[in-house]
Amino acid sequence: MLYNQSQQQHHHRGDDRQQITRAREAAEALFRPKRQPIEASVPEPPPAVVSSARKPRVLAIASPTPVHVEREAPVSAKQQMAPEIPRSQFARVRTWVKYGMTAPQVAEVYGVAVDEVERILRKT
Repeated sequence: MLYNQSQQQHHHRGDDRQQITRAREAAEALFRPKRQPIEASVPEPPPAVVSSARKPRVLAIASPTPVHVEREAPVSAKQQMAPEIPRSQFARVRTWVKYGMTAPQVAEVYGVAVDEVERILRKT
């Protein structure tokens, strides 16, 4: 009876090995490079023949139409600047100046005249 059990255990190990081998082969097949199908029925012509046989894909232009671009009159520096910085931003302006920004830099951020920034700084 002891002999029979060892044969069964050995037999099960063999099945396990076969399953492991099949699983490994299946996994390797997933990562194996795929072969390109070879078409032997129609030989490819040399590259020089192919390039001369092709026509360029260029669309013809019927007639150029003139493009009219309307430009606005140049805006003066006073028109570009906003009238004033909102009161809710005064603390931010003071903080920026405290930490090194100049009045012209702050004015550029808000799009206002430098006088507006200086006016806020004087109210401190």
